[in-house]
Amino acid sequence: MALKKNEIARPVLPKEAHDIPELGGEVVVRGLLLSERLALFAEARDGERFSHISRLLACAVIDADGKPVFTAEEWEQFGSANFEAALRIFEIARRLSGLDTEVREKN
Repeated sequence: MALKKNEIARPVLPKEAHDIPELGGEVVVRGLLLSERLALFAEARDGERFSHISRLLACAVIDADGKPVFTAEEWEQFGSANFEAALRIFEIARRLSGLDTEVREKN
C-alpha cells in the first residue's frame, strides 16, 4: 500500500557549524541542493574540473543568516591565500553533500 504524505519524513538538508579561523570565526557548511549538485556535475562534464570547488563553496558555506559567505570568485581569491583552509572546508561540504560516498562507490 502506498504511503500517505504525513507518513513520509520531511527531507532535511545536512548542516554543520565549523570554526574557520581563516574566516574569523564560525560559519555553517551545508549539503548541496539537488539543483546545485546537478549544476556542478554539468560543469564537470563540460571540462571545468577545478572551478567546481569554488562553486561548491559558494553554495555550501553560509553565514548565521543563511546567506552565502563568498561568491565563487571570492572563494578563488580566498583559496589562493588560504589553500589548506579552502580544502578543509571543501572536504566538509563534499561529505555533507554525499559526494565523498559517490567517489568511494565508483572506485
